[in-house]
Amino acid sequence: MIPTHSSEKTSKRGITVNHLGQLNAYDFTEPHRHDYFEFFFFQSGGGTHYVDFIAFDIHANSVHIVAPGQVHQMKRGLDSEGHVVLFELSAIDPPAPIENFLFEHICLDASELKPTFRLNPKLKNALNNRMREIYDCAQKGSDLDQLRLINHMQLFCLNCMEHAGVRGTLIDSDYLNFRRALKENFKDLKKVREYAELLNLTERALNDLAKAHSGKSASEVIYNQVIMEAKRLLRTGISVKETAYALQFDDPGHFSKFFKNKTGSSPSDFKECT
Repeated sequence: MIPTHSSEKTSKRGITVNHLGQLNAYDFTEPHRHDYFEFFFFQSGGGTHYVDFIAFDIHANSVHIVAPGQVHQMKRGLDSEGHVVLFELSAIDPPAPIENFLFEHICLDASELKPTFRLNPKLKNALNNRMREIYDCAQKGSDLDQLRLINHMQLFCLNCMEHAGVRGTLIDSDYLNFRRALKENFKDLKKVREYAELLNLTERALNDLAKAHSGKSASEVIYNQVIMEAKRLLRTGISVKETAYALQFDDPGHFSKFFKNKTGSSPSDFKECT
């Protein structure tokens, strides 16, 4: 099965902060995923970060957000340095706008919502100082230090939101409610009618909503979610048969036909290419 790093790393203290030195301390030869957020801040750049099979360059003064469930792999350059913050959403006690911003990264994959932010160079010194404060507060662990830590993390999120233009019209829309429902149910529900009923919408209204926000029909959005999870599973060695059953396909042959129809290659070919 795909390697999934457990939230045991974050459950005791809520937020864990690690320094990423120049010796590739955080590099994995295999893709993996987590059931918590990882929030990378790079003081110096170099290398490549793969998130859901898309390559993102590692730049100085940049933030990379990896959401729970996303598959990623870090290949840092020798000159890359920074910090990584591990946390569950509840640990930073986010107000609604920040919570919705982070939740978007759970619902939408990296092809829909870019997970990297190159922040304003004018903020370099201030952000470096803030990250040092975050690291120091995490090491001390007093109640006041924990409050400071939460505050600094919220401010970092606000910096990212400002960079992204605060996509509020999408965050509070029925479309994101659809994507949330899809994220929770895509293994069991694969028909537009089922999601329309779940959201108290007509199928036509749901299709119009999906078209307006993604340029795709509701069925395409649903199928893309299933395909992304299939790729995540296949990418790390799980068999085609196991993948089919994990995604609630009764017949592996039906799954293989579905996968090839949507991607142009068979699941077996996809595994070999990766």
